[in-house]
Amino acid sequence: MFGCSVTGNLQRRQATAHLSQLTRAERQERQADARPQIVKLQRDSNTFFLAPVDTLTDGERVMSLRIEQVTVVAKVRSVPERNGRVKLDFIVTLPKELLGRSRSVVVTPVLHKPDGRMALEDLVIRGGRFSLLQERDYWQYATYVERFRPDTVGREAAFNRFVKFPYPEDTRLDSVVERRGMISYYYSEEIPTDETSKRMAITLQGRVEGIDESSYRMPASDTLTYLVSSMLSFVDTMPRYRIKVIDKYVTVSDRNYIQFHVGRTQVVDTLGDNRQQLDKITGLMRQIVEQEEFWVDTITLTAASSPEGGYAFNDRLSQGRAQALKQYLVKRYGRRIDTLLTVKWIAEDWPELTQRIRTDKSIENREAILELIASEKNPDRREQVVRRRFPKDYAYIRSAIYPQLRAVNFRYSLRRKGMVKDTIHTTELDTAYARGVELLQKRKYARALYILNDYNDRNTVVAHLSLDHNERALELLATMPKDAITEYLKAIACSRLGCKAEGRKHFLEACRLDERMEYRGNLDPEIAELLKR
Repeated sequence: MFGCSVTGNLQRRQATAHLSQLTRAERQERQADARPQIVKLQRDSNTFFLAPVDTLTDGERVMSLRIEQVTVVAKVRSVPERNGRVKLDFIVTLPKELLGRSRSVVVTPVLHKPDGRMALEDLVIRGGRFSLLQERDYWQYATYVERFRPDTVGREAAFNRFVKFPYPEDTRLDSVVERRGMISYYYSEEIPTDETSKRMAITLQGRVEGIDESSYRMPASDTLTYLVSSMLSFVDTMPRYRIKVIDKYVTVSDRNYIQFHVGRTQVVDTLGDNRQQLDKITGLMRQIVEQEEFWVDTITLTAASSPEGGYAFNDRLSQGRAQALKQYLVKRYGRRIDTLLTVKWIAEDWPELTQRIRTDKSIENREAILELIASEKNPDRREQVVRRRFPKDYAYIRSAIYPQLRAVNFRYSLRRKGMVKDTIHTTELDTAYARGVELLQKRKYARALYILNDYNDRNTVVAHLSLDHNERALELLATMPKDAITEYLKAIACSRLGCKAEGRKHFLEACRLDERMEYRGNLDPEIAELLKR
């Protein structure tokens, strides 16, 4: 069936694309960096130093040849994670014959992770002759439009008539290099990481499309493996505990607003929202009295009035309302609370009024009123002066603040059962911190930092480094005790900030404190940046 097609010969020969990592020299050239002197960490007794070498441990020889003359294919490479993402880059190499008379070659890199696979952005390369054909079609279309100047509908019809193969949209614009009968394409893609991203693999799948509409699916490529170098190996997984103070004596406060008829003390549960307020009071009282952890020593009921009217009258009114409310609660809840309830009253709650005026910025003469309240000792004269001097503010205070003063406060004095000492200290697991560490290990760095930010420990530093907050990470590391891990993390931060000399010092110190850091450094691409001179 494919004997006479453009792609038939390619299919019989099983022509395909090849996949390879960039060589060290190619990556340095991509980064527009001068070739560095290659150095290696060596040890003499207990002293670590950097020594120039011309051959690396993997056998790759450091040469001054151009990359066109040397090609080294790598199958495994470590890539650093930054801000929850890694950059995967590689070289796609295609035999030039694949492009010959074909319309295009479509190559799809496929990312493989333990939780599944994902196709990355397609790479589309046009064939050489096909490119000339496309240019001819577009030239014919442009010439027709210039000569006949058709309307929009005519332009669309002319385009469909002349341009058989339109240019693809949203194509990748990376470099393509031709050499020795091969086409090389540099492909790079930033991939978000997650908790399954410790190891990633890339394969290629692709097809060749002929001008005659034939197609050929290329055989599978080799597999490239990427090891994600993250900060997660430095996460401190030890549980964190916090000291909890347990008091023998505990108080519970509750504020309620019961409405009374003017000048009366009788409790009317149908007045205003009294039913809801009374249900709230008795519900909390039942919950506290009937719980088993504490003894209830006393329940103090304090009723208060606003400064309207004479002080002596308000004093009697507050007392009568407090006594009436106690009788109502004893009748409704039961006589068992009669001995627990202690009644108090406040004739006019000026301290509460002062506090509310101080925080209410809508009162124009707030400071002058507060000064007057503090200086005038007679409560009746105090209110009269405020009303006379500041009538507008007084009207607002009377309508908006006075009702908040007519309140009933409950104070429950509790004693913990079976406890001898007044205070004991115990430790409990810091569950918020544990949640932050869990999010960190799942690579949910921003959410983890939101929890860990106030702890300012090693895990906070790991979260900052994972989000590329390198300056802040260095600030925190400077406050921590010196050990191998903190020195290594300082080296990482310095490498990212371009402070290579300082970073090398921290790395050598980390190796001196813990020899295992040498092995870790050999696998870390960001430490490799420090070992260049």
